[in-house]
Amino acid sequence: MSGNWAVGTGNRERTFADEPGAHPRGPLEHVCAEPSPTSRPASTGGPAALRRLVVGAGEAAAALGAAVVAVQLSRSIVVDPLDRVGQVSGVAGLDLRFVVLGLLVLAACAAAGRRPAAWAIVSPIACATVAGLATGLVAGGILLALRGTQWPLFANWGDSGQLIRWADDLLAGRPVPADYPPVVIHTIAALSGYTGDSTASALRTLQVAGTAVFGPIAYLSWRLLLTPAWALAVTLVAAMPLLEPYKPYTTVVLVALIPAFIAFLGVLGRTETMAWRRVVVVGIGTGAALGVLFSVYSGWFLWSAPGVLVAALAVFPWRSAVRRAAVLLGLTSTGFAVVAAPHLIGLLRAAGTVEDRYFYFDTMVDPAYIAMWRNDLPGAVDTWPPVGELGGVGLFTVLLVVGMGVAVAIGGRQTAVLTLCTLMAGAWLLRFWLASQMYATQSVQLYPRTSAEILYCLLLLTVFAIHLVVERARQLTLGTGGNGWVSRLTPRSPAPAATIGLLCAALLLALSVGSSIADRYMPRNDDSVGLLAYVAQMVRQPDGRCPDFSAPNDCAPDPGQLLDRTGRQTRASSGNEHLTPGRSR
Repeated sequence: MSGNWAVGTGNRERTFADEPGAHPRGPLEHVCAEPSPTSRPASTGGPAALRRLVVGAGEAAAALGAAVVAVQLSRSIVVDPLDRVGQVSGVAGLDLRFVVLGLLVLAACAAAGRRPAAWAIVSPIACATVAGLATGLVAGGILLALRGTQWPLFANWGDSGQLIRWADDLLAGRPVPADYPPVVIHTIAALSGYTGDSTASALRTLQVAGTAVFGPIAYLSWRLLLTPAWALAVTLVAAMPLLEPYKPYTTVVLVALIPAFIAFLGVLGRTETMAWRRVVVVGIGTGAALGVLFSVYSGWFLWSAPGVLVAALAVFPWRSAVRRAAVLLGLTSTGFAVVAAPHLIGLLRAAGTVEDRYFYFDTMVDPAYIAMWRNDLPGAVDTWPPVGELGGVGLFTVLLVVGMGVAVAIGGRQTAVLTLCTLMAGAWLLRFWLASQMYATQSVQLYPRTSAEILYCLLLLTVFAIHLVVERARQLTLGTGGNGWVSRLTPRSPAPAATIGLLCAALLLALSVGSSIADRYMPRNDDSVGLLAYVAQMVRQPDGRCPDFSAPNDCAPDPGQLLDRTGRQTRASSGNEHLTPGRSR
């Protein structure tokens, strides 16, 4: 995981993100070509810089292109999405297309492995392609679940209905709430105006597209810090469990925000080595990027604020570059405020006046349980949380705890581990404080949303722990210098066999996870997330026609009447009349 792991430097361990020129490669780091261009020293130009630019652009194009291709291929699947046999057949068709595309990726790697120059380009692009295929598979499943209807998931009910109404208001020239992130509302309205379709159809497109780009955005965000292999590992192991097709823009921000925080804090810790011109560029650029993420979805900034503050104080160069670091923070804050101003001002004006009284499934369980995040549509469950093997705690949670402990024990001083631990601790404190006030205030204040951030941080720490153990073992194998660390590590050439083995494992994991998520969102008349597509399939469309696969007698005039038939009226509509920043549904 070059760009992240520590070498001894005396008083404080500096990371390889802090030392851009140092890039030791462990058993997995050399598997998928070169380290991220952003984790290297500033280029002096020439063929090497051009090559890094070409590879970086190729990775972005491959990740996004793979997702688009997977979605487009899913359009050729013709089944009845309301029939369970059709659903199974359709998901199998998605899986078949994924496997064929995956085999093509492996074939390309096998062909390029004989030519070092080609291999150095193909291998990172292959990792990016797998990241795109993973969420392209899920997006294809959402498109299949909504086949024959113009509606998005949950039709014009719940959060979907509120977003549609706000987009309609925007198109009609009416004001929309400034305390809800504006990007998604404006995107729906702009897409509707551009295509001429209804805002409901535009939201449907946004749900499919947002799901498809989830993997590429997660992968490319972690490429700021990690080599392609580890960026792919983080995407599949830590990010994929957070994918939420109903409102994909929420967790897209989370998976991009945390690596952005880590990258920025790494820069803050080495400000003394930066020229003033770079301080200005990095400060304004980072602030603007964070402002964009804030305007897409701001909830994670609230849960992350305490942890980021503590981490920033810990890495701040108090003795060596106070002035430069202060200027960097000031410019970052300015860039953020300029870009995020409309939403930020709206939030500040609404502070203390918005109460979330939406008590749902997740608010009635053990507040310390975060291992399986299921929101307010849990499906058929008996005992929840499920009783674990170790004092009520499941083995999955035990593995997360062990991973966190190993990461802290070996790399506790490293910027990445430090940031993840402070982010997680801050989210836990806010979670328990808000949950402890529920009885007195009779409000939830969105505290269950911290589950996603806490789980994400724990999964990341576990992945990092695996790398740290592997890297420590490699150092012991190669020998150590006088200070107990490897004195000089010579980068090794990529190993095609290892890369192909890694990609085989990644493809199987992506297939299993993607197929599982796609199947869960197939239309079902129960309390699972399948209800979202079922409602979309059983309600009259904006043009007055019934969806293609619903019988005329079953097609309800609106979701309220449909849900009333099944006894789910109160559960599905409760608390969804008005979205608030960070609300899960």
